[in-house]
Amino acid sequence: MRRYIYILTAVLLAATCFAQEVTVPTKVLEQYVGVYQLAPKFNLMISLENGQLMSQASGQGKAQLFAGSETKFFLKAVDAQIDFVKDDKGKVTSLTLHQGGRDLPAPRISDTLPPAKKEITVSPQILAKYVGTYELQPGFDLVITLEGEQLVTQATGQSKIPIFAESETKFFPKVMDASIEFLKDEKGAVTHLMLTQGPTQVKAPRK
Repeated sequence: MRRYIYILTAVLLAATCFAQEVTVPTKVLEQYVGVYQLAPKFNLMISLENGQLMSQASGQGKAQLFAGSETKFFLKAVDAQIDFVKDDKGKVTSLTLHQGGRDLPAPRISDTLPPAKKEITVSPQILAKYVGTYELQPGFDLVITLEGEQLVTQATGQSKIPIFAESETKFFPKVMDASIEFLKDEKGAVTHLMLTQGPTQVKAPRK
């Protein structure tokens, strides 16, 4: 879990990028929106935001895609290429991620994206109950602090990341696909947190 923060994903490292970017009509880009399965419980979500195609692997941050043609895209931040595949009727059925000399096919399993998480307001008095240090693994902790009315996480050796409430006990960062749920005992004391990042779940006891 040392990769909790700021990793795009090993799956998006690879291949030869296009040297030149082209403009693709929005109507074409809309055809690619959906969820593609790279592996069991590990998906690549393709979204369209303000006319820009974006990719996000399970448990990771978003990465902007740039067009080399109407069906071939690349990332500028890392060396990776994605080809969208259509059937004989012109419907997008899958994508292929080119990685380190390998071609990773990913069938399209949905043409709609999961609903966006909705942020709610939780009182500072409740947030204060979650402040503490939680052990993700020996020598690697997740520290929860309260800065004003904002709950903030910081993993050992990493930068601070604010998290936002979707319920009184469940929170999420906006920079990546992950969630943190605080767990209580029968007396109502916070004893653990559950970190979910992609297919991985880690239950971290409070020190």
